[in-house]
Amino acid sequence: MLKNAIPSELFLGAIKRGYLAESQKTREVTCSAIWDHVVFECLRSRNGFITMFDWDESKAKNVNRIGTIQECIERGLVPGLRVMAYGRRLYVEAV
Repeated sequence: MLKNAIPSELFLGAIKRGYLAESQKTREVTCSAIWDHVVFECLRSRNGFITMFDWDESKAKNVNRIGTIQECIERGLVPGLRVMAYGRRLYVEAV
């Protein structure tokens, strides 16, 4: 994700919905678990990935979307969530 990029509300909402769904299953929610829910939302509609990531102007072929989720949370773009480190792993928790 480019430093000046502003993610769409669709993507930020998918992160929030992914966190809520995953937090009902386990206490230790990771960015990769949230990514699974984002992918599921993209697969539900035609051109879902194009629509979800239309805001990203990066020219990279391989983009680390789990890192994008982490960066969005760290930048405060997803209200109510923060990234916390426990040992060597990063978890997402509600504030």
